[in-house]
Amino acid sequence: METLTAIAARRSASRLGPPAPSPTDLRRILEAAASAPDHEHLRPWLFVVLAGEAKDAMGEVLANAYAARCRARGQEPTEGQLAKERGKLGRAPLVLVVAARVRPHPKVPEPEQLASAAAAAQNALLAATDLGYGSMWRTGDAAYDPEVKAALGLRPEDAVVGFLYLGSLPGGRPPAPHRPELDGLVTEWQPSPPMGPDGADRAGGSPA
Repeated sequence: METLTAIAARRSASRLGPPAPSPTDLRRILEAAASAPDHEHLRPWLFVVLAGEAKDAMGEVLANAYAARCRARGQEPTEGQLAKERGKLGRAPLVLVVAARVRPHPKVPEPEQLASAAAAAQNALLAATDLGYGSMWRTGDAAYDPEVKAALGLRPEDAVVGFLYLGSLPGGRPPAPHRPELDGLVTEWQPSPPMGPDGADRAGGSPA
């Protein structure tokens, strides 16, 4: 698949089935992620693969973290809510967590490192699309929860950029490709005309 074709074909799929990306395909997806723009070669990323029993165990982490957030607000979670948290990662056979491990650097501020991690996530989605898999980029409160971060091996100052759900599209039918509208999104910058000493622009206008 050509690059522009993969970009147009990438669409979010709410539920994905088996098979998950094979070990070979997963490595290609991870290599694409690690090819993201990276100022000063900081490699400010961590990729955590969740599959099988590990995915189930992380579901328990999500449920426990959700319960703690509820209780911090003076609320008690219902069994239905906890079951929903436990089952979230079951929407795909494999989940790839993309995280930004931000570190102080005189030339690369935190927003640039976060942007690099986001680019890594997009590269992973495009690679998965190119290989014929469906995907969904999710975040939610769990992405910002210290308990979830710790379980993933992250520090409080690190950031979960996304939970990337990867698998096969139901029925094998790809969604219609993107046809984005650009209206209102693009402008062509023009320099302001130079001003004369009397405040009028030299193109013949008057000061406002």
